[in-house]
Amino acid sequence: MRASLWSRLFPYLLLMPAMAILLAMVVYPLLFSLTTSFTDYNLIMLNGVWVGFKNYLAAFGDPAFRDSAIFTFIFAFTSTGTQLVLGFVTALCLARVVYARGPLTILLMFPMMVTPVVVGILWLLMFQPDYSVVNGLLAKLGIAGPIWLQHPLTARIAVIVADVWQWTPFFTIILLAGILNLPKEVMEAGEIDGATPLQSLAKLAIPMLMPLILITTLIRLIDSFKTFDSIFVMTNGGPSASTEVVSLYIYRKGLPYMEMGYASALSYLFVIVLTVIAALLIRQLSRKA
Repeated sequence: MRASLWSRLFPYLLLMPAMAILLAMVVYPLLFSLTTSFTDYNLIMLNGVWVGFKNYLAAFGDPAFRDSAIFTFIFAFTSTGTQLVLGFVTALCLARVVYARGPLTILLMFPMMVTPVVVGILWLLMFQPDYSVVNGLLAKLGIAGPIWLQHPLTARIAVIVADVWQWTPFFTIILLAGILNLPKEVMEAGEIDGATPLQSLAKLAIPMLMPLILITTLIRLIDSFKTFDSIFVMTNGGPSASTEVVSLYIYRKGLPYMEMGYASALSYLFVIVLTVIAALLIRQLSRKA
């Protein structure tokens, strides 16, 4: 009896150290930040006063938060959509390559292996007005390059380009695996029925790849909403907060301005929005499946 009880309890005893670390590093900060979001807690006066939903209501009337949220949506959907299109086209091209596919795929993975901070530094240099590679190429075409990071529109384009460069290979590698595993019988049947390559792609390949496309898009879209490092390095949210994403605005409120209660409330509002977007995409994925 005792041996049987011990055998049942022993696995849980082994899990206890890991669970303790999980509680200390994940659960406690989440609960603390949730509690903090209902107070006026700041890093100067540590004894925050309970204010209820005041921080959450203030967020809806905060024009800076609204503007950062708008750009975050623009950034996330534009960069993810561009990555999907470029990644799919690149995957189709690689699928036709036979001998050098492996080395080419490894080369394509290089941007993903670079940390976002390094990506930010790299593209900061690429878009420098005096000695940038981008403006140098434009000059050879007879086009005067703009001062990319000092104008709102071009700065937004620059940070999106940096994100697209880093994460397009993510789509390429996953979609390439999907394309290579498409059932040959179905594709050959389409050819026998007289379908053109474009028709086979639109009517056969894409519908079969749709679950993979949706789940890959979901992963990248959520990750794009959380982008911080590269934008912080390239523009620090400028000029005139034109490239300030929500994560950067929350950081600014929480640390430089020390408004931890308000920053925590913004964080949870952001989590709610991401959860809704993820739920909608997962629902669409389940329908396709």
